[in-house]
Formats: sequence, structure tokens, C-alpha cells
Amino acid sequence: MNSDPNTFPVLSALQEIVESIQKNPVTILDAPPGSGKTTALPFELFKLGIGGGKKICILEPRRIAAKNAAKRISQSIREDVGNSIGYRVRFDSKTTQNTKVEFVTDGILTKYLLSDPELTDYGLLIFDEFHERRMESDLCFALARKSQEIFRKDLKILIMSATLEGQNFSSIGISNPPIQVVTETHPLEIYYMGESKKNSIMRLIDLVPKAVEQITGDILVFLSGKKEILDLKNQLEFNPSIQNDSVVLPLFGDMSLSDQEKVFSPNLNGKKKIIISTNLAESSVTIPGVRVVFDTGYFKHSVFDPESGITHLVKDRISLSSAKQRAGRAAREGKGFVYRLWSKEEETSFYDRTKPEILEGDLDRLVLEVKSFGEEINSLPFIDPPNKGSLALSTERLKQLGCLDDKEQLTQTGKEVLRYPLPIRLAKIVSLLPKQNESLIADIVSILGKDTQSKEAKEFPKFVSSSQLNMELKMIYDQILSIFKGKNEPTQNPNKNEREFFLVQGFPDRIGKRKDKVGKEYKLSNGKIAELNLNLLNPPEFIIALDTISFGQSVYITQYIPISIELIEETLSHQIKTKENPEIRTNQKDESFLVVKEERLLGELVLESKEIQKPNPDSLQMAFEVYLLGLDWETEWKKKEELYQYYNRVLFLVKNGVLNLNVSFDHLKAHAKDWLFPFLNFETQKFGLSHLPFLEAFQSYVGYENQSIIQKEAPSSIQVPSGSYIQIQYDGTEPELHVKLQELFGLKQLPTLAKGKIKILVHLLSPARRPVQITKDLESFWNIGYHEVKKELKGRYPRHPWPDKPWEAVPTKHLNHNKRS
Repeated sequence: MNSDPNTFPVLSALQEIVESIQKNPVTILDAPPGSGKTTALPFELFKLGIGGGKKICILEPRRIAAKNAAKRISQSIREDVGNSIGYRVRFDSKTTQNTKVEFVTDGILTKYLLSDPELTDYGLLIFDEFHERRMESDLCFALARKSQEIFRKDLKILIMSATLEGQNFSSIGISNPPIQVVTETHPLEIYYMGESKKNSIMRLIDLVPKAVEQITGDILVFLSGKKEILDLKNQLEFNPSIQNDSVVLPLFGDMSLSDQEKVFSPNLNGKKKIIISTNLAESSVTIPGVRVVFDTGYFKHSVFDPESGITHLVKDRISLSSAKQRAGRAAREGKGFVYRLWSKEEETSFYDRTKPEILEGDLDRLVLEVKSFGEEINSLPFIDPPNKGSLALSTERLKQLGCLDDKEQLTQTGKEVLRYPLPIRLAKIVSLLPKQNESLIADIVSILGKDTQSKEAKEFPKFVSSSQLNMELKMIYDQILSIFKGKNEPTQNPNKNEREFFLVQGFPDRIGKRKDKVGKEYKLSNGKIAELNLNLLNPPEFIIALDTISFGQSVYITQYIPISIELIEETLSHQIKTKENPEIRTNQKDESFLVVKEERLLGELVLESKEIQKPNPDSLQMAFEVYLLGLDWETEWKKKEELYQYYNRVLFLVKNGVLNLNVSFDHLKAHAKDWLFPFLNFETQKFGLSHLPFLEAFQSYVGYENQSIIQKEAPSSIQVPSGSYIQIQYDGTEPELHVKLQELFGLKQLPTLAKGKIKILVHLLSPARRPVQITKDLESFWNIGYHEVKKELKGRYPRHPWPDKPWEAVPTKHLNHNKRS
């Protein structure tokens, strides 16, 4: 192999890399795209004996990258793939006993680590395209670091990427700085094409043919997803110049590997390639011939909702590191041109790097794999540890599926489930199948073939044959069937043949019940509301939501199968709970009564509900406790003036240290059984809510011995000089008295409250009962403020007394001439 640093710039740092690997457990290499870190460095390290005579394993996040890297190195040393250089990816492998450098995907490396935590055959692990931060890659890295710590001090790790900005290696004890490789890159011209709100497809239909005509080299277009890719492909292929001069090649994740490989092959007949790709092309081995990149600046990714177990497909802005990676594709072999379909100003809102999948993905398999390794997640050195709340929810779901026991330890079911490279719930179903039911495996695999764009619901087919599966699903089917045939019998369900029996056990959190007799909404046992977007005369009452799609907050059921309540009860009886709940009924007199309903629940789904006609006192008492906990006490007490006034007087004395009681509504609610229940009759068949004895019970809670203190230190009203009894208001920050000023003539001060600590805030009112002065100092008001008020109001209210000497005037609530106001 040509080891000229001019051809492969990364080799200029070879000595530094070797010394770092020999010295440090983990070496970090920051090298730009096209520098040879994937196709040149691993074989050079092997030739130098790095790894102590053991094999070198290179983790590539994507299958296509792993295969192409192995092929290119093998070609350069004039060997067949699988001799010195090999690869192992899902559904395909080329290795022999002679293989010393092995490219693998993260699923394969995980399997190695779980079956042999010491990684006996390997001396060096290389993590390529580390910035992608796929969950399984993060797990492999954490497990490998743990293996270094426990078993293999001699195991070496090399991390490689072109964009390592923002990776927090120091948080897991890696202190040696990255080795930087600087290369003389080909010129790259980047053009910002203006705001991205414009329709990207329409813009590309105009721009791509112009690039075909005007610029040498192949074209790479980045779009967010499969639908957009196929839409643009169809539109471009209508263009005559494209038909004559170019071939349009799509590239996305669920294409067959053979179709993906066409992108990397030189095109026949001298036609230009127009490759329309998701971010799959962002970090793979160099696609030869590309000189032009069009970037829409978006990508689609799955965000897992840990509460519901439902995955949402989200379209997001790419990060700055992704934009850099994409742009680099244009200048690997010569001068490149990049057209970004956004403005320079928009770019200021881009994140520096893409969020690691471990922070927003489905953690179920990760949890089981870590348990299988013999560790707990919090003991592993993850660069970004998963969210604790999401972990807790995942753990509960795995208990529900029987993969973990009550002590959160891996069960036999959990071990069996891990044998199958499927989503956990589907692997659980396969693990339950008797051997004579292997025909159902095609049904289960077919669930993976979902439409990620349509909201339209489809009923699960009555029967799925393996011949109906597309190429990718057929490969999955063959793999699962092969593993299944090696399973151990006996099975726990030897006499069951119905698909629904097994499907229910894989989707206990996705059992749905129709909300209304008409309508499309279903309440799921995970608590979510999902829409069955299908026009049916008689929609089924119960279904399994086999697949869902989410747009924003809305969840749509895209694949379902009807089931019966009897099947749910038979299959999930151990998960069905019986609960008594209160319900409020109101009669024609607007009187409210409490009734008790017995509910049978699966998760948050009420399977059946019926009223208990003669609830026993204990049931009624428990129902009333639930009712009280859900009640907004402050709002309810405000409706009862006498009760609320009394409560505020007590609260005022508590706040001012006169009474030593806890009267917060939270406390009263939590202890209602102690102070309120003795005043209630739970023997009645009709428990009324309209006249609950809150006041009487609360007075008892406060204590009859305190009633005289309350009356003295926080009286409900006081008599003013005019003879009127005026209520004191205690519901503000301080006690207030609202009174016409004529009723207070001659009064220097009001009595103090709370053992002399608090003065009353007086709102002096005009004859029209509008405030004219607010004060705690009446004496000062009569001397100063009164004369200003008199000057302003005497002409407006001439029939009311406005004496010049308010000190000497007779207080009155009447008009002049003894007429009542």
C-alpha cells in the first residue's frame, strides 16, 4: 500500500499516533475528510505491530462505509477482501483466519463485547466517525473502556473524526489532547443561497440541472428523508438534459446494501452521477467524483418518548459540524463547490454538534445489553450518560415485558430477547413463539416495514408470507429464523397459535380502546391519545397499535390489529389492576353526590368501569379521599364566605405567631382523615358533597380553646364610633377595614390586632363608597389629609356632613338633617 504522506496526509502524524497509542489507553485523532484516516492508517498501524500481535477492529457506524473501506484497502494491497482485511456487518461478512484488520458495525462489536468482555482476539479498537455518536457506538466505547479497566490493561483505543468539537472527553478521565492533522485541502467555494423557508425541492429542480451543465464532476444533494429524495429524483428525471447527461441515484438507510453500493461505483458511459442522499453520505468513505454539494440543511431523526414508548420522527436543523462534514464531500478530489440553501444569518442559530442519540433514543436494548455485560449503566464511562428519568421509564417498561425482574435483574426472557437483533418488543414476541409457530416470524418482521410519512392507518394483514417481504426485510427474516431454530424448548405457550396472543404480550403498553362510539381517537394503555385515521362503519373497540407515527403532539396509528377484551384479560391478567374511583353526580337541584366506580385498568387504560350500587363505608371513605386530593381547596372554600373568612382569621394569627398550627391547604388536605372525617357519615348510600361540614370540622381542628383568642385578636368585625359593625377583611396581605370616613369622626386610632402587633389598614370611603384615603394613622389624616378630601368632595356630596373640626364632630352613618344615606 502506498504510504506516502502526500497521498494520505494522516500518515505525516503516524509516529505521533503510534507513540500516543503505546503510552495512553485512549488516543484521539482529529483529521479532516479525505486525509486517509479510514483507508490508510489502520493497515499502517497493523504493519507496525500496534495491538501486540492481536487483530485490529475498526468500528464504522454504517454498513456501507465498513464494506467500502475493507474493499479499498484490499484492492490497494492486491488482495481479495476477507484475507488480511475483512469486514463484518449485518447480513454480510468477509473474513478468514488470516484476517488481521476487521471493519465492523456497532451491532457486531456489541455482540463481541457481550460474548467476550475481554475481547481476547483484539489488541486495538478504532472508533471511526466518532462524532456521529450513535447510541450503540457510545455503548461499545463505554464497554471497551470498562474492559480496559477490569480485564485488559493492554487493550488500546483510537478515536477518529473530522469534527470533534464539543466532545467532553475529560469527563471520563481522558486528558491527553487530540492529535491534530492539518492538510493542504483542495479549494472549496461555499455559497449561501438565501433563506431556507423557500421550497427546497423546487429550488433544486432549478439549480441541479444548471450545475450539471456548468460544473465538472458528480453532484451530491443532501435532503432530510426518503420521501423528499424520491420526489426530487422523479422530478429531475423528467428533465431532458438530466436524462441525456446524468444518472440519478438515491441513497437512504432502508435501501438494500447492493443499491447503496451503486453510489460508490464509477458510472458507465461517462454520465455524471447525481446522488440524492440523507445524512448517510455525510460520514461514509469518500464517494468518488463528487465536486458539487447542495445542502438543504435539514435531517430527520427519531426522538423517543420514554413515557409512552412511542418514537417521533422529527425534522431538525443540522449542526455546524454536520454542515462542515457535508461540505467536505465536495473537495476530496479537487476544487469543490457547496451551495447551502440557507442564509449566513440563519446559520448563527445552528447547534455546534448533533445531539448524541443516547440522549433522545430508545434505551430499552441499551439497558438489557449493559445488564448482560454484568454492569449497571451508572457504572459505565459514558461521555454523555442517558437521562435518569428516561432510564427509569425504560426499566419499568422492561419489567412489564418480563425482561427484568422486580429487582431489575436480567431474566431468562431478557437473555432470550437479546439473541434477536430486533426492537425489544418484537424480540419478546419471537422469544415466546413455539417452534411449530415459526410461520409467524414473517408477520412479526413485517411490522418493521413501516411508512414513515403517511398518517393513514392499515389493518395488520391476516397472514404475511416471507415471500411478501421486501429484500431488506427478507434478510432480517432469514436471520431471525436462523436464530429462532436454535432456541431451546419447551416454550411456555405450547398450544397457542393465534398471532394476537403473542402480539398482545409484546405491546402491553399499546393496547387501545376507542374513546367514543363514533370518532377516531383511541386511548392507549400508556396514557397517550392516538388517532386511527381510517373511515370504518364499525371501528373495533379494542386494538393493538402495532405502529405509530407522530407529527408534533399528534400521534397517529399507522398499523393496528383488532383484539377482544377476553384476549386482553387472558393474556395480561397479571398486569390488570382493579381500582375504585370516585365520580361526582349532580341532580336537577344542582346538588352534588359522590358515587364509587370500580375500574379495571391496564396501565392508564380503563378496560371496564361500573358503578358500585351499595359501596361499603370503607370504599366510600377511600373514594372521598381521592376526591379531596383532586379538589382545589382554596377555590372551594372561597365559595363559602363564612368558612373562608374564618380560615383567613386563623391564618392571620398563625402568620403572626399568636396560634401555633399548620393550616396550609396542603397539610389540611393530607390530614383530612384525622380532622374532617369524624364529622361525616360514610354509612349513607347517597354521599352528598354540597353541604360538607368544613367549617364545623375546621373549628374543631383549630380547637375550641382557641376560639376566644381568635375572637379577641382577630375579630370578624369591630364597632366604629357611628355604632356600625364593620367587617374586617383578612384575605389580603394585612387586615383591612373599609368604612365611610363620616363614621369615624373624632377617632384617633383603631384597636390593634394579634396581641398589639398589627394595625388595621383603614380604607376611608367617600359617600359613594369609593376610597379617598388609605391609612393606619387616623390622627394624622384628621389633621392634614381630611381638609384636602373635604375641599374636593364637599361640593359633590353637599348632603353629607363635612365639619371644619372633624375632631369635635359627631360620627354618623346618616345624611344631614337626620336623613339616612
